[in-house]
Amino acid sequence: MAQFTRSALATLTTLAMSLALTPVSVLAAPPPVETQRQVKLFKLPGGLNQTPVFNSNSPEIVQEEGILLSSLPGPEGSKTPFLNFAFQGNFSVFSHHIAKDNQPGERLLYLGLLASNQQDTPVTIELKSGASYLSQPDALFASLPPVQANPDAKIYAGPGDRVATELVAGKSQFSPLKIEIPARSTVLLSSLPIPTDVAILPPINGRSTLMHFHSDGPVYLSQVAKFANGASEAPSLDDYREILNQRVLAGVREQEPTPYHPMDPPPTGAFRYGRVAGIQQGNLWSGKLFDRISILEMPAPGAISAYPIASTYLKRMGTEQNQSANLLARYPDTAYQAHGNYGVHYELALPFNNPDPFFRNYALRLSSPANISGPASNATLTYLYPPSQQVVFRGSVRLQWVDEYQQQQDQIVHLVLRQGEEAPPMALLTIPPGRRYDVKLSLIYPADATPPQLLTIERLD
Repeated sequence: MAQFTRSALATLTTLAMSLALTPVSVLAAPPPVETQRQVKLFKLPGGLNQTPVFNSNSPEIVQEEGILLSSLPGPEGSKTPFLNFAFQGNFSVFSHHIAKDNQPGERLLYLGLLASNQQDTPVTIELKSGASYLSQPDALFASLPPVQANPDAKIYAGPGDRVATELVAGKSQFSPLKIEIPARSTVLLSSLPIPTDVAILPPINGRSTLMHFHSDGPVYLSQVAKFANGASEAPSLDDYREILNQRVLAGVREQEPTPYHPMDPPPTGAFRYGRVAGIQQGNLWSGKLFDRISILEMPAPGAISAYPIASTYLKRMGTEQNQSANLLARYPDTAYQAHGNYGVHYELALPFNNPDPFFRNYALRLSSPANISGPASNATLTYLYPPSQQVVFRGSVRLQWVDEYQQQQDQIVHLVLRQGEEAPPMALLTIPPGRRYDVKLSLIYPADATPPQLLTIERLD
């Protein structure tokens, strides 16, 4: 046994006592370990369709009654709450709002969605699919692993995640429904509450909604915020119409966004995107990877190809691509683009062709690198372990393909990504010799996420 001098033992004792008395907060955690990956960055192929979306997200926290968004025709001018946009054919409604009280159950906020027919003949609206969930009790923000099989679409964390997961799985909370709007009339499509009498305090609750419609004639949409009559009585159509007639926007209004044009370089200084209240152009991004240069664009053995998902004006993930949907009309104090593409369905074709006499193996990931540097042709991704505690993506990805036995494969994987994290693969694909798998990757970008993310495809052999 090693012998210690009396002075050495005294020094060790003093050091041990010093450490024991040191507050835990003073003992700094070691810095995260950095891992670097070399990749080729590409713009995401394809683009958004032209389908309009009624996008209501400002103000996010609704504390005053009023109009959240209205496409009704009205007097011109910067202060009018009417955007003069008629929906016809296919269109979608995206809504994400929060109610906040000082005491639980102090007020009960309702969101009323109205459709107006200003023609002299009836118009029929068909609700094709949709979902709407509250944070509490419908979709609590539970702690979940980074990657988890989700075959029944019952794994989720947060209302935006639950809405997107169910719809990408082909489910619909709402049954198909046809509603006839008489000539020169307005109907109430939905009236949804956001209670603050919640189990987990403080008294704050949120609701995310995504619905897909078809109309055989022009209709105008309005979403109105109204508190319950009395303790819990839902507002009537007339109650909502009265607020519409007052032409007052709901409050308290959000801080105005930084002025910019999507085609211009970023302005200097602090930048604020703002929240969306307008008519978005596009609810589906479709594209085909490896299409321009065929096999040459697929990653070589040991290499990684990467594509941004939901890239924004300032965050293009090493590419020049801003995927944010344009706004056909907007309120002047709200966002200039639908940054984040919340509720947008990404549907990507990934043709994995294997002309070799041996198996090819690929790993598919959705990741959130802490940093991207270097040219797109040889970029460096930096990941952290452990990653930040900030969760930047909660949602499900669906992968479908026909294998070499002509069997349909259909996998839904739930992901929880933190800032700086390279999660485990959401799928490992083995392509037999002389075969081709046409993989369809689908995800609906959830309202609880912070864009953008990176889709990486790694050749393992």
